[in-house]
Amino acid sequence: MSWRANPLLRSLYVVAMFLALAGGVSARSIDRDAGGGSPENVPARIIAIGPNSAEIICGLGACDSILGVSKYCLYPPELLKKPRVGGLFDPDLEKMAALRPDLLVMRGHSESLETLCEKLGVRVYHDEADSLAGIEKTVRELGAMLGRDDAARTIVTEFREKLGAIRKRVAGRDRPRVFLTVMRQPQRLANILTAGRGTFLHEMIEIAGGVNVFGDVEMTYPQVTGESIMAARPDVIIELLPEVDVTPDMAGMMREQWRNLGPLPAVAANRVHFVSDDHSLIPSPRIVGIIDKVAKILHSDAIDGD
Repeated sequence: MSWRANPLLRSLYVVAMFLALAGGVSARSIDRDAGGGSPENVPARIIAIGPNSAEIICGLGACDSILGVSKYCLYPPELLKKPRVGGLFDPDLEKMAALRPDLLVMRGHSESLETLCEKLGVRVYHDEADSLAGIEKTVRELGAMLGRDDAARTIVTEFREKLGAIRKRVAGRDRPRVFLTVMRQPQRLANILTAGRGTFLHEMIEIAGGVNVFGDVEMTYPQVTGESIMAARPDVIIELLPEVDVTPDMAGMMREQWRNLGPLPAVAANRVHFVSDDHSLIPSPRIVGIIDKVAKILHSDAIDGD
């Protein structure tokens, strides 16, 4: 069965792309500070490869400046009308060149894209939104580059206020031990990846009032075994399944897989949850909505659910 026909395989494909981007984020950028200040230097023809950076550019009020995006750029709806130019690993270089961009915004690293931009004299911005602080930094830097500093300040301020409100709501409460799946085999509990220290997903659990059972692991997205999950004894299990419509039958099947693993506090308490929002793995300011959802999962007795 193809990944298009199977929603769990589709989720697996989306997550694999996310992990490839997260693992390939470059600390280096070409001409990071260029474009700020004088109006003549503000980019007007942008190609945005990452869904998070495309979303941020639109949030800054510069969506009209985006000429091309990857197939993963689906929000806001205006992006659905933009030409698709391939992604980080399958770029349509000819189509990109024909659009005559003056800025390429990407998360990750691509030698072919950077070579093309160097040849054409196109500036490149590598976003580093792999943490909550990195999201804010990306907003501020793109805001400065696009002459939208005021909009960037507003976005960052609102982002911090919403995070602060969540922290306040869960303050002083018992913090359940949380296991988060970022990716695994659809039909069985195998090749399970979770989030370690230093990731925005680890921060999400902490802000939502939980304790990441693998938060002491230095690797960003480690693969863990069933035995290590059993040893960690999570009180809550949260499975991230972006773009999946989790039907009752599917939820029942996946909960049965956890029951078959062995005795776990989360399973005994019926606290296995699924988060299928399409932006649950996109490091943009919208992640605050996912953090709020996780807080409601962890502390449903104190926070009114939707």
